[in-house]
Formats: sequence, C-alpha cells, structure tokens
Amino acid sequence: MNADILWDKLAGLPIPAIKWFDSIGSTNDVALEWAEKGAPDGALVIADHQSAGRGRMQRRWITPAGSALAFSLILRPKDEEMTRLTLFSGLGALSVSKALDELGLKSEIKWPNDVLIARRKAAGVLVELVWQAEQLQALVVGIGLNVAPASVPPPSEVLFPATCVETMLGKETNRWELLKSILRHLFVLRPQLSETSFMKEWEGRLAFYREWVQVEQPNQAILVGQVAGITDEGGLRLLTENQDFIVVTAGDIRLRPIEDKPLV
Repeated sequence: MNADILWDKLAGLPIPAIKWFDSIGSTNDVALEWAEKGAPDGALVIADHQSAGRGRMQRRWITPAGSALAFSLILRPKDEEMTRLTLFSGLGALSVSKALDELGLKSEIKWPNDVLIARRKAAGVLVELVWQAEQLQALVVGIGLNVAPASVPPPSEVLFPATCVETMLGKETNRWELLKSILRHLFVLRPQLSETSFMKEWEGRLAFYREWVQVEQPNQAILVGQVAGITDEGGLRLLTENQDFIVVTAGDIRLRPIEDKPLV
C-alpha cells in the first residue's frame, strides 16, 4: 500500500490530501502538526503500523501492521459547527457503527467514544483540538478499529474486553473498503450534526441503554445510574435510584456495566 494506491481506493470521497505511513508513532500527532501548518479540511493521515497510538486518558492503542485501521481526519469546523464540537466523538463512532452495519455486524456505541461488537471493544475515537491565539483552527478525529485477530491485545493489557471485525464475521475483511465506508458515512453525517435525526441515531445505538452502569471520574465519587440517553450537547444522561436525572460530560471517565443489578 502507498498513498497513490490509497487515493484510488478512496476515489469519490472529498479528501484533498493524504499522508500514508508504513509505520508511525501516532497518526493523531502527525495530524495535529499538519493541521497547525495549514492542512486542508478533510485531509487524512493513515498508517499501517502505529506504535504509540493513544486513546482517551492517554491509554495506549497499538496497531500491528496489516491488522487494523489507524487513521486521523483533519476537519476545519464551519461556523455552524462551533457550538457542536462535543458531538464529533459521536460522529466518528456512529460512522464506524454504520460501516459495520454494511458488513452485517450489529454494534453499539459505548459512551462517549468506543464501538462495541457483542459487548466487546472493537474501535475507539479520539478527538483533539488545534488552537492558535485562542482561536480554534481544526479538529483531529482519530479512529482505531481492530480488523484482524492480530490487532486484539491480550486480556491482561486491556481495561475492557476487546474483539475484532474478522473474528466476529468469521472471515477476512478488506480493510480499505471498510475505511472508505467509514469515511463516506462520516462525510454524509457531518452536515447532520445539528439535526435531531443525528442524535436519535446515536442514541439508538447506545450501549447499556436502560441498564445500570457506574461512571468513575478522577477525584469524584462514583456515579451509579441507568443509561437514559444522550443530551443535545453529547453528554450522557443517567437515571439514579432516586429517579433523578444527572448528566455526565465527556472527560477522563470510565464507564462500566453493573451486571448484577436488576433492571427497572
């Protein structure tokens, strides 16, 4: 694979520039630097092997060669998107989920940014911002998706059970067709960020909906409640045992189901 071949495989998508790497530390790091230097809206950074990828809370995301998708998309927010910045993680996750639909795989979005297949993590999204003189210049939407079994880390190295596309499908998958599908959905969904349909679709794929979960945040008490939906700002709505609604905003959080607590 190289950039020229990838251009052909992504033909028809509004991607103005591509940087391809056989091996790299982090696609997000390269994308952030490129964005600072003026990369155009829709520019793509992608690597076959990622040795120092990261998720939220600086968690490692390693991508062995030939086994996964690791890419970052640079987006220049339009004026109407400036009040919707908290929805871009959902945009990335929903795009992955819809691409998996096309393979016949049912998936869920574990708030705020993971995609689960059969309650196991298959993908993660990391959105980072580029600022200049207190002005937001760009967003970098980083996406990592486990495709082949070699991409799945051993249980001792993960905080949440993991899986991959090929294991769940029971057959090999063309990574580049899957990449094109994810990007196509992202470009189609992006103009819908301010529409009710976008929020409903995200909410309709929400993992653990109406189930009990606990949310851990640094230096705060653990929150317990039933997943009740997504706010217009992309926050997670929880219904407590006292029948009060609380909202959790994205940050350094850990969300886990409570399996022995009955549904109501």
